[in-house]
Amino acid sequence: MMLKQLLKYAPVQIFAAISVFALISIHTKLLTTTEYGMLSLMLLTVEIVRAVAAQWVNSSMLRLLPSKTKEQHSRFAAIACSIILCCTIPAFFLVVLGLYLTDLLSLNILVTTFILFVTKALYLFYLELARVMERLNPYRLAVLVQSVLAIIFTWFFLIIKADLLLALFALALSNFIAGIIVFKSLKISIKELFSVDANIIYTYGIPLMVSGLVASISSRLDRYFIADSLSLAQTGIYAAISNILLGIGALIFMVVALPSYPELTKKINNKTELYKAHSEYLTLLMFITLPGLLGFCILAQPITQLLLSEEYLSQGTTIIYILCAAVFILNVKAHYIDHGLQFSLSTKYIPRISLISLLLNLVLLTILIPNYGLTGAAFSFLITSLISFFLSLFVSLKKGYKFIIPRQVYKIIFSSACMGYLLDFFYTKQFLYIEIPTLYLAINVLFGILIFLVVMVLLNYKKCRHWIRNHE
Repeated sequence: MMLKQLLKYAPVQIFAAISVFALISIHTKLLTTTEYGMLSLMLLTVEIVRAVAAQWVNSSMLRLLPSKTKEQHSRFAAIACSIILCCTIPAFFLVVLGLYLTDLLSLNILVTTFILFVTKALYLFYLELARVMERLNPYRLAVLVQSVLAIIFTWFFLIIKADLLLALFALALSNFIAGIIVFKSLKISIKELFSVDANIIYTYGIPLMVSGLVASISSRLDRYFIADSLSLAQTGIYAAISNILLGIGALIFMVVALPSYPELTKKINNKTELYKAHSEYLTLLMFITLPGLLGFCILAQPITQLLLSEEYLSQGTTIIYILCAAVFILNVKAHYIDHGLQFSLSTKYIPRISLISLLLNLVLLTILIPNYGLTGAAFSFLITSLISFFLSLFVSLKKGYKFIIPRQVYKIIFSSACMGYLLDFFYTKQFLYIEIPTLYLAINVLFGILIFLVVMVLLNYKKCRHWIRNHE
């Protein structure tokens, strides 16, 4: 069932992932490192404000709406939308604060940044609503349109004039047009903000809001420290590499998490079925993400050379390896371990874990960046992600949630390790070298996939050898 759901959403999610890389490439090649550093701080402000004013509502809707009857869906969605609209007022002042703290506050930047926040918040709300209500075609079309238009508008505007405000406006315009596709008329009511269903959203979602805010700040706090301790140019270099890896990690994990999470919530009242479904979810999650991120580490240099200009590669690949490990751990926690707290309705512990992580990250950044520069920032992110992972796991187990690791996961880990070793060996020795970067990279990717799948067949993953014999 989960694999079937994944295949419904995977094509557009993969395209969305590619569009993120294209956007980073356009931004970094048409803007200077200093300008990209400024842009990354503006986008960071949008994401932090969205965590406070919108994302927790989306997460609450995804968790709670499937348990409602179909007759209640529109009313519950309207309550969630009403909350987001009311949150835009404090969001405006948070945008002002964020831009002020980064020394980027001006009227033009404020207006454009706030427009980007509003369009993105509403677009993602209606997109998530379309997914949870299984409006598959509008969902896929909206994701596709937003990805394509973001690339086209950004390239077109920045070719005319390399301006930060135009880069922000291009993203806002793509969100607005895609949002129209998934828009659904809802009966907005201020009175409903005090209803029983609204209180359920507050009870479940506010801890997520606090943890989301703290996590957003903690995972990107390094950019503020780099800008303050080093320079905006160094911020731009670090942000470009970090954005690529965070984008890859988030989108690879979301390919599995987006379609699968609602299926898990349907089994929330039957622990036996939930644990079984969650173990299948872990298998699918590892099958997609582990070889993907490991392959990226090995092919990091040609990939980053393809996406970024030379000035962004001055730090070498060490930072990439450290950040890649941190991103993997962070996403496993968010998309698997934290489910133990969500499904046991123990979300009140998530903000506490996030706060501990934030304080730890703050201390590490203060110590490591002055002494080790960008490498210190990357190590701070990795250590914080590890501590946060184990804290969430410990609390989930204490609350009685059971994480069942199927045997198939160990086969995936072994196959990924074999793929990593052989791909690194052949890539380092350069038995086959082609001067066309994209073709050379594509051949290496296909070679890595082939190695992974061959080892999986040899290990008889999910009795695949039996399936192959029956279809000969």
